Amino acid sequence: MHRRGFLAAGLATVLASPRALAQMKMDDMPGMGAHAGHDMAVPPQSAVVLPEGETLRDLPLLANEAATSGLFKAKLTAEPAKARFAEGLDTPILAYNGTSPGPLIEVVEGSRVEITFANRIPDEASTIHWHGMPVPADQDGNPMDPVATDTERTYSFELPEGSAGSYWYHPHPHGKTAEQVYRGLAGAFVVKPKVDPIPLEYGDTVLVFTDLRLAADGTMPDSTTVDLMNGRVGDHVLVNGQKNPALAVPVGAKRRFRLYNATNARFLRLSFDDAPMTIIGTDGGLLEAPVAADDILLSPAERLELIVSFDKPGPTTLYTLDYDRGWMGAGRPADAGLTLFTVNVSETPAEAIPPLPDRLRPIAQLGAPAVNRRFVFTETMAMNANGMEMGFLINGAAFDMGRIDVVSKAGEVELWEIANKADMDHPFHVHGTQFQVVEHERDGQVSKSAYLAWKDTVNVARGETVRLLLRQDRPGLRMYHCHILEHEQLGMMGIVDVQA
Repeated sequence: MHRRGFLAAGLATVLASPRALAQMKMDDMPGMGAHAGHDMAVPPQSAVVLPEGETLRDLPLLANEAATSGLFKAKLTAEPAKARFAEGLDTPILAYNGTSPGPLIEVVEGSRVEITFANRIPDEASTIHWHGMPVPADQDGNPMDPVATDTERTYSFELPEGSAGSYWYHPHPHGKTAEQVYRGLAGAFVVKPKVDPIPLEYGDTVLVFTDLRLAADGTMPDSTTVDLMNGRVGDHVLVNGQKNPALAVPVGAKRRFRLYNATNARFLRLSFDDAPMTIIGTDGGLLEAPVAADDILLSPAERLELIVSFDKPGPTTLYTLDYDRGWMGAGRPADAGLTLFTVNVSETPAEAIPPLPDRLRPIAQLGAPAVNRRFVFTETMAMNANGMEMGFLINGAAFDMGRIDVVSKAGEVELWEIANKADMDHPFHVHGTQFQVVEHERDGQVSKSAYLAWKDTVNVARGETVRLLLRQDRPGLRMYHCHILEHEQLGMMGIVDVQA
């Protein structure tokens, strides 16, 4: 039998097994206790209708409580809340300061940040991971540093010059990350440059994409086995918590958008109809020069900065194109033809605005590597007396919080080769640093990166090898993992010990 077919046929057996998925007991997984068998197969499709076309809401800004210049001080509380996604239905969620997505944090590079995190999630530890940000290891919200229920901790770090970029924050507790994120815990963190080369007239709009699945009563169903295998994909893609919100602009306007894929597992191949797109930045900030694009791919956890030119009156939509990232079993979601965001372009001409600069900033290339490393992604299955056991592995091993997988030296450039021998794409994320993608190799064909950029997450397509250069400058324990959050929890994660 074809391997993909064997995976699909074995799903019922997986549920029957009391043994570990990727060396973790199923009863320890969210939604995978003894009651979960009824929703083993395809995730149910929600009949709930969400309103569309409402004005795009700005994310609430997290207020700075500090009176001292150069200091950002605030509090984030994770706690249960309710949201109204559909008329007449209140949905229990998890929220930061009562909102999902959480408050937008804006800080200028060079600032000191002190954010007190209060965990008010009943009976669950949590953390805040500052995704992509240059923070000390003991401030990074790793699973080794849980914040227990009804306790607080203050995260403190400096944002150095040159760190401007589109980052985000989300939980990272061991075994609960996926559930806490899909239930609402994620937020954008923008580090602004002291001098921004992008004209102010372009604006600066954050668009956070999240995934939502609702039952008929408005609740969020637990994850199924198909969700665990593929990563949880919902029925609705939301932008800033809304379905297909709308923005009005005059004809001739140019707008700067920061796009965040804050979903657990949804891949977003996107395009604007009748509106040219220009990429100006990635995870770790601006590119050296603008790059025109017809469409873009955002894998889970990736970010992009775009300039979009609205040169024709009428509605212009941001919509999804098909992307086959690989799927196990039945129920592959429809990836193409989803309208996520509508810009209504009026016939009133925009005021004259300055052109986009030809050069945005310099990016120093990382030098020759002192160390080469290879990481291989695989899926494994084993039959035993109780059924089938499956794991998502890196170099043949599932995550063990008590094991150091790699020892690195601070300040030393390394070449990492990520080889995906699994049946689906895996977005690869490294904590504590930004890296530079050197090349992709697939079916014997090598292609160089389209542009020099700072990245903390890169998609590694099935059958592909990605080579990247990185340097960790701060000592301590750092994570690296697949950012399909269910795969991370089922073993596809490791620890690098960065030594001074």
